Amino acid sequence: MSSAVVEARGVGLVLPGAEGHPLTILNDVSFTLGAGEVGAVVGPSGSGKTSLLMILAGLERPTSGSVRIAGTDLAGMDEDKLAIFRRRKLGILFQNFHLVPSMTALENVALTLEIADPTRSWTSVETEALAALDAVGLSARAGHRPSALSGGEQQRVGLARAMVAKPPLLLADEPTGNLDQETGAKVVSLMFDLARRNGTAILLVTHDPALAAKADRRFAMSLGVLAEDIPA
Repeated sequence: MSSAVVEARGVGLVLPGAEGHPLTILNDVSFTLGAGEVGAVVGPSGSGKTSLLMILAGLERPTSGSVRIAGTDLAGMDEDKLAIFRRRKLGILFQNFHLVPSMTALENVALTLEIADPTRSWTSVETEALAALDAVGLSARAGHRPSALSGGEQQRVGLARAMVAKPPLLLADEPTGNLDQETGAKVVSLMFDLARRNGTAILLVTHDPALAAKADRRFAMSLGVLAEDIPA
C-alpha cells in the first residue's frame, strides 16, 4: 500500500463550453505528496490551479482519473461522506481568512474540533484550541475577535484553525495574498514548521515565486497541464 498522502492519477476536468465546445480545465494531472512534504503550484490565473485544489478537497469531481487522499479514494464517497472526510482529514487555509467575525480567536479555532466531533467536551476542545493558538504565537489574543486582530494575526488564527486537528493534508490557496511581504514570510515559516512537525502534507497555490522556492517540490500549471520543476 502506498504511503503517499496525495495520489492524483490522470486527473482531468472538462466542462461544457460555448457553442457546445468542451473546455478543458485540467489535463492528465498526476502527482503524489508524502507526509510532511510541501508542494507549491505556480501558474497564471485561469491555468487550473484552484480547480485542482477543489478536486483534492472533494468539492469538484474530476471527469477522468482518480484521487486518493490519506489512502481514501474520493470517488467512492457521496456528498455526505465527503463532508465528513473534509472535517477530519483536510485543513484549508484561505487568502481572505474567512474567520467568523462574531467569534473570538479561540472560538474560531475550536469550531473545527467541534464540527469534526460534536461529542467532545468543551474542556477538551478548549485545551487543544489554545495549544494550536500558542503554536502560532497567539495564545495571548485568544479572547479577541477578528476585528481586533491585524491581517497577519487573522491569518495565523486561520492557520491554527486549519492545523488544530492535525490533518494529513493542508490545502492553501494564495495564503499570503493579502499580507505584506514580511508578515507573509512569518506565516509561511509557521505553516511549514507546523506541517513538518505534524507530518501534514501541504499543497499550496501561489503567484509568489519566492514562496514557491521554499517548498520541497515546485509544480508549474499551464493550460491545465501540471509539470514538476526539478532543480538541477
